[in-house]
Amino acid sequence: MRLIEGQLIHRRYRLDSRLAQGGMGEVWKGFDIQLGRPVAIKALRTDTTNQESKLRRLRAEARNSANLAHPNIAALFEYYEHDGIGFLIMEYVPSKSLADLFHELNGPMDPTELLPILVQVARGLFVAHSHGVIHRDVKPANIMVSDNGEVKITDFGVSYSTNQEQITQDGMVVGTAQYISPEQAQGKHATPQSDIYSLGVVAYEGLCGHRPFTGATPVDIAAAHVNNPVPPLPASVDFQLSQFVMSMLSKDPLDRPNDALTVARILTRIQRRLLDQQTSAADATMITSNARMPRRVVSAPHHDPAGMLPRTADEDHAQSLFHSTLRPGTRLQAKEQQ
Repeated sequence: MRLIEGQLIHRRYRLDSRLAQGGMGEVWKGFDIQLGRPVAIKALRTDTTNQESKLRRLRAEARNSANLAHPNIAALFEYYEHDGIGFLIMEYVPSKSLADLFHELNGPMDPTELLPILVQVARGLFVAHSHGVIHRDVKPANIMVSDNGEVKITDFGVSYSTNQEQITQDGMVVGTAQYISPEQAQGKHATPQSDIYSLGVVAYEGLCGHRPFTGATPVDIAAAHVNNPVPPLPASVDFQLSQFVMSMLSKDPLDRPNDALTVARILTRIQRRLLDQQTSAADATMITSNARMPRRVVSAPHHDPAGMLPRTADEDHAQSLFHSTLRPGTRLQAKEQQ
């Protein structure tokens, strides 16, 4: 069955426009006519081979995403099959990806802008890991960032769950070469630390403006993740932040942070410190840039020689308090004007 604009899926979801198409399936922007809201619809392509294995993969993605209710994970609403085609009905995220933002910058991102994104990704990953789900493809293209800074992790298409039967064969490499962990590149089982490594690559790219490893082919890049030391971050990067990102990129998973929640907490502390430093620096610049102190403007007391203006109750009370402090017999004399 070929999908076309305006087609109704499951008598409920209207296909509005195709957003993307890959080797396994295609993603559409759709509309839920029952609830009156936009949705994203991921469907298997029908013009490819190994349909049954791809359908099993889509079912696994649906199962892995079903219980991941978190603000930083794009929600799965429904899974539906018809005529051998599987459909994932998901939350529509009308945002740019972090890959888009990196491309627009064409250079390093300010750490105070990058860190809130990384923190939210880490929080979402921690929830997934807590449910036994490993994403296995953490990369900027799968991190959506809204205009107000809210982050959504998308595409659990190659995710793995400890509660599911194995779909990929032992030794099969799963992931994107530029962001793959050393153990994934060697065909070993992915763990939560594998996602932490991939997030470390994302952090490295954001801080440097480029990825740690390049190569002529994906195989060359994956091999570099296994064999080559990670090039140091620029000296301009905050020392503590640099050290922590490098720990996320340790070759040995046991040398990486214990879990994604630890990543979120430490990056949050670094972010707060950097913001405090920025604020202090801005305050110091404002003070030193003004050689003259601001002029004080003092209003002279109003002179009412005729006593024509009425006094308030507070003024009467203050006047009586003033006179009560004078010693008996004290006279007030006005100083004669010269």
